[in-house]
Amino acid sequence: MSDSDSTAWLRVILFMVAMFLIGLSAPFVNILIFLFMYLVTWAFIMWEGGKSVVELGLDFDDRVGPHLGIGAIAAALAAGMVTIIAFFFGGQLRPFNEITGELIFNVVLNAILFSFFEELTHRGYILTRMENLVGRNIAIVVGSLFFSLLHYSWWAPAGFDVLLVVLFTFNIFLGGVVLSLSYYWSGKKLWAPISFHFMWNVLAYILFPSFPEEPVIRPEIFQIEWGVTTIIGFLFGLTILWSFLTTMRKKE
Repeated sequence: MSDSDSTAWLRVILFMVAMFLIGLSAPFVNILIFLFMYLVTWAFIMWEGGKSVVELGLDFDDRVGPHLGIGAIAAALAAGMVTIIAFFFGGQLRPFNEITGELIFNVVLNAILFSFFEELTHRGYILTRMENLVGRNIAIVVGSLFFSLLHYSWWAPAGFDVLLVVLFTFNIFLGGVVLSLSYYWSGKKLWAPISFHFMWNVLAYILFPSFPEEPVIRPEIFQIEWGVTTIIGFLFGLTILWSFLTTMRKKE
């Protein structure tokens, strides 16, 4: 292993450790975690000799609008499919009277923050740096696995169903793969994964109950991000992303 490879591996590992520690602190420092995520990412870019986090795929050009639209539409259709299955086949959705203005505001605000900063750190930094070391395919798998494990489930109550934790972890892993592929299909730009991530979170947390804090009917099937129907939704969203983003790139 060359010195440059050793340094690159060290940076990636330290960055992942930093993201893990920031994730651990999330319940305690709240909005400050996003500032820490940004500052850590900026510091590592400087360490590499870069100038700005914009280099990770945040530059503005005439593709920003279309990419934002494609990501949002794909996520709306994906989450919409999971919602429709739950509605018609006995799943549990959030009662309409619980969908308040306050809920919508809080969900949208959180979705903006999480979608932007998680994509910046996971797809923008971890994915691309691992690609340089192990190749794109392995980077997508390892990066998505790390992404899923950071959405840890050890906060679940004692005796929580292990099957549900496995399903949840796999679903988030699959979501990471979808976001990673959309990053590459859009020419290593973050706008499509950011908007997909944002719209998915908005619809998921507005339309479905907060599980596992609230009891839910057959969550292993119908609960978004926990049930098997999420797999169907993500694969459908992936198809939409591939269709539009690859078509757009061919026209450029």
